[in-house]
Amino acid sequence: MKKKDRFLQLNLEFNPVNPAKEIAVAWLDGCGFSMYQDAPEGIIAFAMESELHESEMEDALKNLTSISKMKVVRKWVESENWNEQWEAHYEPIEVEGRLTMRAPFHNPPDAGIDIIIQPEMSFGTGHHPTTWQMMKGLLEIDLTNKSVLDIGCGTGALAIAAKKMGADQVVAFDIDEWSFQNTQANVDRNALTGTIEIFQGNIASLEQDLGRFDVILANINRNVLIKEMSAYSNHLIPNGSILFSGFYKDDESIIREAAERNNLELKHSSNREDWSFLMFEKIS
Repeated sequence: MKKKDRFLQLNLEFNPVNPAKEIAVAWLDGCGFSMYQDAPEGIIAFAMESELHESEMEDALKNLTSISKMKVVRKWVESENWNEQWEAHYEPIEVEGRLTMRAPFHNPPDAGIDIIIQPEMSFGTGHHPTTWQMMKGLLEIDLTNKSVLDIGCGTGALAIAAKKMGADQVVAFDIDEWSFQNTQANVDRNALTGTIEIFQGNIASLEQDLGRFDVILANINRNVLIKEMSAYSNHLIPNGSILFSGFYKDDESIIREAAERNNLELKHSSNREDWSFLMFEKIS
């Protein structure tokens, strides 16, 4: 079997769960892991074998034991088996009765916004509480003729939703090649080819001529949000909205402090399964 044809799956259980869960994602990101599933007592992490740095992974796992009691189960997963698992367990997700996220093998909804996302090894299908809350937040904003920036787009679900909600300009990017390609494929599945600008990179890669945006979406981890907060604010118009998720309830205060230092005022907050959502407005 070629290396590119399989993934290492780590099932990690923690006691206590937080903050080890978030720290694990941050540390494993640097070892070649880029795809995660939430689990009741921890996370399930995946790394393509050709991108895996095993020695760094072993160091990260050893360091995690100093934070929490941890149980680790490892196994190799063939890429073609992944979608079979999802199709067996994947159910459409409905948000506020106004939006449905479904796989291509599900029937379309009778009404509301229909978003087709091929289940892949990443957050962003709507089953994760952060994506669900971001979608709910989008539904509260009139996106007609607005410009939207999706930071860390994952599957592209949020960018696709924004376009279907009436946004004029939508730009989406992710540092991960898998997510970049997945977003492109999902944009095509939703018959939106050419209507969303997608690139692989980070906020520093955003071309200046794209200007500033009416709405910014950032469903990524706490450390990245804090590090890049000033750049996000710089790319947001006065009175524009910025939606954050990807962190736990216990992290709300530090996210809020970073946002307020960058001219952003909290307008709404919510929690779902200990994951937080914050919406800010840029002070003019």
